[in-house]
Amino acid sequence: MNNDRLLYRRGILQLVASGFFLSTSGIALRIIEEADGWQILFYRSLALSVTILLILVFQKGSRIFDEFRGLEWNDCLLAVFLGTGFVAYVFALLYNTVANALFIFSCASFVAGFLGWILLGERVKTQTWFSIGAAMAGLAVMVGSELAVSRYLGTLIALWIPIAYAASIIAVRSSKRENMLAALCLAGLVAGGLSAIFVTDYALTPRDLIISLYLGVFQVGVGFTLVVLGTRCVPAAQVGLLALVEPVLAPIWVWMGVGEVPKSRHARSRDNNILGDNYRRYSKH
Repeated sequence: MNNDRLLYRRGILQLVASGFFLSTSGIALRIIEEADGWQILFYRSLALSVTILLILVFQKGSRIFDEFRGLEWNDCLLAVFLGTGFVAYVFALLYNTVANALFIFSCASFVAGFLGWILLGERVKTQTWFSIGAAMAGLAVMVGSELAVSRYLGTLIALWIPIAYAASIIAVRSSKRENMLAALCLAGLVAGGLSAIFVTDYALTPRDLIISLYLGVFQVGVGFTLVVLGTRCVPAAQVGLLALVEPVLAPIWVWMGVGEVPKSRHARSRDNNILGDNYRRYSKH
């Protein structure tokens, strides 16, 4: 019992830390100079897969090949859902404000709790549902009227994110394996393969390359490694609740870094110009 409690607490800490790393995506994408979404995705995904591969080599040594030979249906689901979720995540942030996109992502907490209850039989305590609802209400207040200026394309793309994230949580929770890092490595390859189809120029400015590699190694690499490890020890609904650390912190970073402020009329006007420029730039590719 004490060991289970220790694992649970460690899982909580890992998930909170993951939210910190994942929340830095918005500010990183806002300071990109010239790279389009597919270029960012390609290098981000490549860096992610290499990072996870190195972690697996450190953990397993010569037994790393057993990790990939032992892939199961859960791993394939995780790779597909997370891989496509990575694609949606980047473009949702490029075509929408960070606050709007991540408010939609916050619905993952409800989806994860519901799927965990239906598919895994994990009963969700009333106080957990209340906490999720209260947290989402707080996010709604923070975003406020800015939801009204959301671009439809960014919103439609963002709708896939909570579904992909919640499905990934269920895949990890239902797995009997020690961890699913090999599947996370494959998810990077799925996103990288999809982006490679649309990339027309692999040349990036030094700044854009560094930012894209940061996104792959730290933001999503370290971030989702902690998600995969922490989810093994924490019920699905609570994982979804802790995932709200990301949409809470992300708007703070873009506010501090580039002045993207929810509910500010001047900021909304400026954000619309930025988002319009993003839309025109990325729609050409």
